[in-house]
Amino acid sequence: MKTIATIKSGGTASWAIRLVTAAVVVYLMFWIPTSASNGMIDSCITALTLMAAAMSLNLLLGYTGLISIGHSAFFGIGAYTTGILVSRYGWSPFQTLAVAFVIAFVVGALVSLPALRIKGVYLALVTLALGLVFPQLVKAQKLEWLTGGARGLDKTGFRFTKDNPTYEIFGWNPWGSLRGENVKPFHYWIAMIIVIGVYLVCRGVVKSRAGRSMIAIRDNETAAAVMGVNLAITKALVFGLSAALCALPGSLSAIRTGNVTPDSTNITVQGAITFLIVMVVGGAGSLWGPIIGAGLFVFITELTGDWSDPDQIPGIIRPLFSWSNTPPGSGIFAILLIVLMFVAPFGIVGMWRRLVARFVTVTPRPAGTGTIESVVSAPAEA
Repeated sequence: MKTIATIKSGGTASWAIRLVTAAVVVYLMFWIPTSASNGMIDSCITALTLMAAAMSLNLLLGYTGLISIGHSAFFGIGAYTTGILVSRYGWSPFQTLAVAFVIAFVVGALVSLPALRIKGVYLALVTLALGLVFPQLVKAQKLEWLTGGARGLDKTGFRFTKDNPTYEIFGWNPWGSLRGENVKPFHYWIAMIIVIGVYLVCRGVVKSRAGRSMIAIRDNETAAAVMGVNLAITKALVFGLSAALCALPGSLSAIRTGNVTPDSTNITVQGAITFLIVMVVGGAGSLWGPIIGAGLFVFITELTGDWSDPDQIPGIIRPLFSWSNTPPGSGIFAILLIVLMFVAPFGIVGMWRRLVARFVTVTPRPAGTGTIESVVSAPAEA
């Protein structure tokens, strides 16, 4: 099939598309905390939390091929690190982010040790055991003095000063405040900064020499070892970095809610499965896949939140969902996952790329137009 347009990579049209996309993203980024309702801001924070967690998992599973069903434990490490340091020792929540990052990195690197000898379903079982053990560990009676036991921790929110400071730009305040009714925009910006940071780290790693080593391990571990890739070090670093990045949205959840409990959804195995589904639906092995998947997941669950009442379900699909007494959002997303595995195994991003390729041809830069360094550092995945 002949395409209807041709775009040169790095040309005027290519840069125009990038600039327009960036302008739309920046506009929405500032419109949400300043003009959207509190409910929408809450939904966006939830989506941003899932984005960061799914991107960290994507670095491990999508690019390195190492299966993990226990990333909820790393999420919990971030949440409990922030909760303990703030509520027990009076730390600033900002300071706890670095500590959570380091602790989760060390734990993730230790968990990577079984990955040196086992893989596939056996590695999945090891990480699943980690996800199952963590909530029980923080409930242990001997650790109740530190973790709060089954009750969890509270008072983990921001308390910098006795007043309620804001940060204005010529009288305009898109940031919210540290406390009070306008605190949601402040939490939104913390979430946005974490997502941008996680994205930049993932992008930097994927498009580096280490990223090519990760992809080589995913595609053929034996061939990667023959080509000189140090399997042990690469797996340990990727596992540790993935765990550390997942701890950041965990800390965000503690800051946002002001409490941490071992029964929180994202700290249990259900949270780890949610991260996995979000990543796969969006597109594993793609930088934008977890972002799109998380946004779609929150949109569907919010849209169907009132569907436990049959009268709230649109008439044409009411017979399909009126039998359930709970909102069917998660079930709908699971069905979407099954369908995508048949029609689009590379997720929504992969399906979009194939669709665009039918109408638009992107030609690479002519050979010899780049420097040797740019050729050597060319990304393995666009």
